[in-house]
Amino acid sequence: MEFPLFETICIERGEVKNIALHQQRYERSLALFYRHIYPKSAVRIFDLLTLIEKTPEFSTALSMPLLRCRLAYNRDNAEVRFFPYQRKIYQRFQPIICDDIHYDLKYNDREQLNALFAQRGNCDEIIIIKQGKVTDCSIGNLVFRRNGQWFTPDCPLLNGTQRQKLLAEGKIRERTIGARELDQFDDIRLINAMNDLTD
Repeated sequence: MEFPLFETICIERGEVKNIALHQQRYERSLALFYRHIYPKSAVRIFDLLTLIEKTPEFSTALSMPLLRCRLAYNRDNAEVRFFPYQRKIYQRFQPIICDDIHYDLKYNDREQLNALFAQRGNCDEIIIIKQGKVTDCSIGNLVFRRNGQWFTPDCPLLNGTQRQKLLAEGKIRERTIGARELDQFDDIRLINAMNDLTD
């Protein structure tokens, strides 16, 4: 069975994180991806939290302190898998220019992102530059610190759930970040479902 879209959901110490934002993105992605193929009424909507908690492996998975839940889906079905997760430290970022990249939904097909990541050299991650502006890295959004304030690019490839949460909380602010401005910031962080600003 093919699943063109997926969600990555963090489960930490038994708590399913940011599930409301994941539910919103899941429903929006279904509507956008299938709008030219099926009428909206034909798309089956799951409650993601219920789906996760009813998965047979869920109770066993909760014995792990930190889990990456991968929920792959199409218009009719979904598949839930759990993986132990250990957070990494990202210290070196390689800017990579790609003006034709398009990743507005969380697609299962990450071939272009993987090809860009392969160009990182001896760095830990990449900074994707599109038409002169900073966007994202290969696995999440980016935030940059200047004078104690954290900023995130206002043109991300994908508006991640962690990014949405931190913006709503006022912990980060949006701004245009040009490729030539990178040396004006004193810190950079990778944020995604598994990595908060403080992780």
